Amino acid sequence: MSALTIAESSAVVGELRRARRRRRVASIHWVDALYQVYLTGLVSLVLIVLLSGAIGDEKVSASGIADVKEHGPAAAGLLVALAVFMGLRSGSRGGPLALERPDVRHVLLSPVDRGVALRGPAWRQLRFLVGIGAAVGAVTGQLLVRRLPGNAVEWIVFGALYGVTVVGLGYGCALLASGLMLRHWLASLIGGVLLLWSVGDLFGALPLSPFTVVGHIAVWPLEPDWLALLGAVLAVGLVLAGMRWVSGTSLEAAERRTALVGQMRFAVTLQDLRTVLVLRRQLSQEHPRSRPWIRAARRTPKYPVWHRGVRSLARWPLSRIVRAVLMAVIAGLSMRAVGNGTPPMMILAGLALWVAALDAAEPLGQEVDHPGRTDTFPFPRGQVFVLHLPILFVVSVVVAMIGAGVAAAPFGSSVPVGPAMFTALMAGVLAASGAAVSVIQGAPDPVDTLSMVTPEIAGTRTVIRTALPPAIAILGLTPLLAARASELGAQDPPPLNAAMALALPLAIVVVIVAGYVRFRDDVRQFMADASENMSPTKVAERQREERLAEEAREAEALAESKRIAREATSASQRAKARQKPKTSKPLSPPPEGVRGGTSAKPIGRKRDQK
Repeated sequence: MSALTIAESSAVVGELRRARRRRRVASIHWVDALYQVYLTGLVSLVLIVLLSGAIGDEKVSASGIADVKEHGPAAAGLLVALAVFMGLRSGSRGGPLALERPDVRHVLLSPVDRGVALRGPAWRQLRFLVGIGAAVGAVTGQLLVRRLPGNAVEWIVFGALYGVTVVGLGYGCALLASGLMLRHWLASLIGGVLLLWSVGDLFGALPLSPFTVVGHIAVWPLEPDWLALLGAVLAVGLVLAGMRWVSGTSLEAAERRTALVGQMRFAVTLQDLRTVLVLRRQLSQEHPRSRPWIRAARRTPKYPVWHRGVRSLARWPLSRIVRAVLMAVIAGLSMRAVGNGTPPMMILAGLALWVAALDAAEPLGQEVDHPGRTDTFPFPRGQVFVLHLPILFVVSVVVAMIGAGVAAAPFGSSVPVGPAMFTALMAGVLAASGAAVSVIQGAPDPVDTLSMVTPEIAGTRTVIRTALPPAIAILGLTPLLAARASELGAQDPPPLNAAMALALPLAIVVVIVAGYVRFRDDVRQFMADASENMSPTKVAERQREERLAEEAREAEALAESKRIAREATSASQRAKARQKPKTSKPLSPPPEGVRGGTSAKPIGRKRDQK
C-alpha cells in the first residue's frame, strides 16, 4: 500500500471518529446536559460546604505554619512521586488506555498509523483526568484557606495547578512507559527509587528530591518558589512526549487490558467488590509468590483454618506488602491531621485501613468464591468464615499500628502515643470488620424481593450496602476525636481515658459484624422463607401444589384399593375353584354303526352302515 493510501486511510479513520463523537454529543439534548451539570455542581457545592464546616475556622498556630513550610513541600512531593510510580507501572503493563475490543483487533491491526487511533482516546482521557485533578486541587485549596493564612484565590489557583501537575506527570510517564514498551521490572525499579528518594527527603535522611521542588506549588501562598513551576513545564513535556511515542503500545498488552477493564466495569456496575479486587490483581499482574517468605510446618496443623491464613500471608507478593505499608503511612499522616484539628481527614485514614484490610481478607474471599466446597463440610460454612476473622484482625491491627507509629513520630505536631496506639487498635479491628462485611455480602442477588419494591427503598438499600463497610472502618477513628476533644478541654477525663471510653460501643459493633458473618446464611434463608410465605403469588402456587399433591394421593389410594379388590376377587375365585371337584358326565351308548369309546366317528362308508 502506498504512502498516499495510508494517509488517505488515516484521514478517513479520523473523520469517522470525529463524526462518531459529533453524533454522540448531538444525541445528548442541551437540556439534559445542563441538568447534569446543574446536579454535579449542586452536589459538589454541598460537599464543599459540609467539609468546610467540619474543618472549622480555627487558624493554625505559628509553629504549625512553620511545620507546613518545612515539611509541606516534601509531603506534596511524595504524592507526586507516588503518581509517577503508579504511572510507570501502569504503562509497563499496557496502560493507561483501555480501548474497546474492536478498536484493538481491527483499527490497530489496520494499515494505519497507530498514533492516529490512540491519540484521540489518550487526549480524551487526559482531559477527564485533568478536570478531576484541577477540581480536587481547587477544593483542597478552598479548604486549606480556612486554616492557613493567605489569599483564597491563590490557594484555589495553585491548588488546581498542583492537581493538574500531578496528573500530567503521572499520565505522561504512563504514556512513555507504554509507548517505549518499558520492562515491568525496570519501571518498578525506577519508580521505586524515586519514591524512596521522596520518602527519605520527607524524613530528612536523603538529599533534596526533585519532587519536593514540585511540591512547593502546593504551598505557594505560604512560600513562593518560582523554580517549582518547572514541574508544570515538565508535566507538559512528558505528556507531549508520551503522545509522540504512544504508537509503540503493545497490542498484546492492550488486548489483555481491554478484556480485564471491561470485566471490571461490569463488576463495578453489579457492585461486586470481590470480583473488582480479583480483576485488579490480574490487571496489575499481581500473583502470589511461588516460594513463601516463611516455610510452613510440614506436620498436620491443629487449626487448619488459621494455618491456611498464615500460609496466605506468607505468599504475599512484594507489591502487596508495599501497598499495605503505603496505606499505613497514609492513615498515619491522616491521623496527624485529625489530631491537629482537621476531623474530615479521618475519612481518608479509615479508607486507607479498609483497603489494606481487603488485601488481608484474601483467605476469607477464597472461601466465599468456592461455595460448592464449603457446602460439603459437615458444619455450617459460617463457622469457617468466623475462624478466618482472627488472622484478618491481627494483620489489620499490625497495619494500623504502623500508621500509629507515623502519627506519633516525634517530628512536627504529632499525636500522643497512648491515644494513637489505642485508636490504631480499634481502627484496625473495625477496618477488618468492614472488609469482612464487604467480602461476605458479595454481589447482589439477580432476583431479589427488595428489587421489586419502590425505587426509594431499593436505592436506599444500595447506598447502605455500598457505604456501610467503609463507614464501619471510619468509625474506628472516633477514639482519636474523643482524645482530641479531651485535649482541648471539652471533656474532663484525660485523652487516653476519653478514647478508651468508646471501647465498649465499638466492641459491640465488632460482635454484631461477627454475628453477621456467622449467621448470614441462616438469616438469608429465614428471610427467604418468610418472604415466600408472605407473597400472595407464592401462597397461591403452594396451595395449588398442595391440591395437586392431594389429588395425586387420592388417585393413588383409589387405584390401590381397586387393585386390592381385584386381587381379593381373583383369590376368592381361585379358592372356590379348588374347593369344587370336577364331575364327568356319564357316557351314553354309542349309536349303531359307531365305534365305541369317546370317538363318534362312523366306521366304513355310509352305504355299508345300513
